[in-house]
Amino acid sequence: MMPSAPSSFPSSRQNPEVRDRIERAAVQVFADSEFHQVTLQQVAKAARCSLQTLYRYYGNDQQGSKEALLSACLHHGLEQLAERMLDHLAGIATFRDRLSKVFWVVLDFFDRNPEMGRMMINSVYPGLWGSDTTPAQQQLSGLFISVLREGQEQGILNDRVATPILLDFFYGVLLRVSQMHLLRGREGQLADQHGVLFDMLWRAITIAPAE
Repeated sequence: MMPSAPSSFPSSRQNPEVRDRIERAAVQVFADSEFHQVTLQQVAKAARCSLQTLYRYYGNDQQGSKEALLSACLHHGLEQLAERMLDHLAGIATFRDRLSKVFWVVLDFFDRNPEMGRMMINSVYPGLWGSDTTPAQQQLSGLFISVLREGQEQGILNDRVATPILLDFFYGVLLRVSQMHLLRGREGQLADQHGVLFDMLWRAITIAPAE
């Protein structure tokens, strides 16, 4: 279970610019190496700060927490994704268009933030990704669940499986496509293929006319 980011340094005394610089640097470091290979010394060097600063922001005065730093990076990335999701869903009338927009927003997010995607591949293991331990993870999962449940209740999406399982299927396709696009170093924007990719997923999760 990924812990939250404990700190003996009161948040009211933390410099937002310093925190932002540290987390931007940490995302890049976690994106370039697997979690167990990353050291706080590497992050401090990339962020142009001292180890003591890392300890105060992501641990205590004597020891920093690499897990807390990773959790903070994941939290803020998913928080940005959730905010974009809410903005883009506003005013969309039909269910298919809303679900399509959800799919596009995630593809576009990874196109715009490839380092975040690589960080999730290298350092956020499945047990941590699926545990919804941060408010941002909970908010994002809640958004997905609410949209999928609406489709099931309207008789559009397959309701022979529980909504969380449908979410896992949706996540599985979306994250696999996004992550492999990054790992293979393919050129172009994945969001440009949104239409055909979403059509494939839509056919897989909707109720067939005969049913």
